[in-house]
This record gives sequence, structure tokens and C-alpha cells, in this order.
Amino acid sequence: MGLSERPRIEPTRKAMATAANDADVSACRYELAKFSSKQLEDAGTVLHVVGHLIGPDRAKDISLSGHGNDETFAVSMLLRIAGQLTSASADLFGDGRQYAAAALLRQMVEIEYLAWAFETRDGDAERWLRSDQQERLKFFTPAKLRAAARGTFRGKDYGYHCELGGHPVPQACILLRGESAIGQLLLADLLGHVGRIWDHLVGWARENENGGPILQRSREMSVRFSDWKSKDLLVDLPPP
Repeated sequence: MGLSERPRIEPTRKAMATAANDADVSACRYELAKFSSKQLEDAGTVLHVVGHLIGPDRAKDISLSGHGNDETFAVSMLLRIAGQLTSASADLFGDGRQYAAAALLRQMVEIEYLAWAFETRDGDAERWLRSDQQERLKFFTPAKLRAAARGTFRGKDYGYHCELGGHPVPQACILLRGESAIGQLLLADLLGHVGRIWDHLVGWARENENGGPILQRSREMSVRFSDWKSKDLLVDLPPP
């Protein structure tokens, strides 16, 4: 059954819980989280070496840390951070520690913003890597990046993640009830962010001579994400 042919989920509590707790689909979500986190970290590890050794930035004395290519090194960092956050968040959801998992998930939203910037704004990757705290407050806060993206991201979505695990607020009590459906809903949301982060970095890789380690993994990532989306009714849910 294709994406356009399957029944769509009704956004009611009962229907969402049923879709969230489907055992086969739940296993698919965890497997995709495990697979994609490894792809992110593996691509980032290769680019870490490439970015440090190859490129003109060290010779030109413009890399503050002595890297050959600061842009490539910045992308390698984003990949490795995203990989660790993905695997750790999925493990915490699996253990039932939903608040802790949701706190990591909020960071994935910020990684997605940066991945967008690295793909679409020339020079942002190296600017980010060379930035100090004052420069990051000026250019790279979530609010600044949302404004620059001109509607690509909704402030409401980021606020939703801040309320559910991002900050210690009363509404976060929903994550302490141990409801498996809540964890699965957020795990599906995590995978959505992972997919969009990957897509942005594939976009970067297509325009960059060092993008091979990402592009070499893009087909299998695409197949795995398409397979998940064909099975998981939660991907059709509207934004919170």
C-alpha cells in the first residue's frame, strides 16, 4: 500500500493511541532510529577527518582551530551531534524515561534549524564554527533562524517542544505518566526531525565537493524512511 492509498488516521486520542502502540510499527520506529543514528554518526566521523585535513583554511590562517575546511568540519559536528541525540532519545523513549527523551528531542529541533542554515545560507557553517557566544546570540538562536527562514519553521512547534521536556513546566507532567502512546508519538516526531535534518544536509552535500560521505548513504536512508512512512499512520498527523 502506497502513501496515497492507505487510510488516514483520525486525530482523536483513541485513534492516535492505537496507531502509536502498534507493535510492528513501534519496532520499525526504533529500528529506523538506530539505523539513522548510525548513518549520521558514520558520515560525520568521515567528514570530521576530511574537514580537519583537507582544504585551504589552515593555510590561509582563517580556521580558529586549524582545520583544513571549517565548513566541512561544522557539518561533521552537526551530523555527529544529531546521531548521538537520535540514539540517546530513542533509547530513553524505549526505557520509558519520556521526559528525558523529550528534552533531547527539543535539541533536534535546533539541529534542524542549523541544518537548514548550513544548506541554504552561504557561509553559515563556517561562521557558526568560528563564532563566539555573542555572535551565536546574534545569528544562530532559534528565534533568529526561524525569522531568517521566513515561515519554514513555526515558532509554535518550538514552543511545543519547550513545554514538553524542554523546560521544567507543569504541562510536562504528561511525560511522567508512563503512557506508552505518548512516547511513541514523540518517537515518530523525532524521526520526522531526523529525516528533515538529513534532507538539508543532503542538499548541502550536493553543492559541496566534500559531500560524498553523505551522498553515499542517501539512497538507503531514503528507502528506510519511505518504508517507515508507508507503515506509520502517525506521519499523517497535523502539527501540534
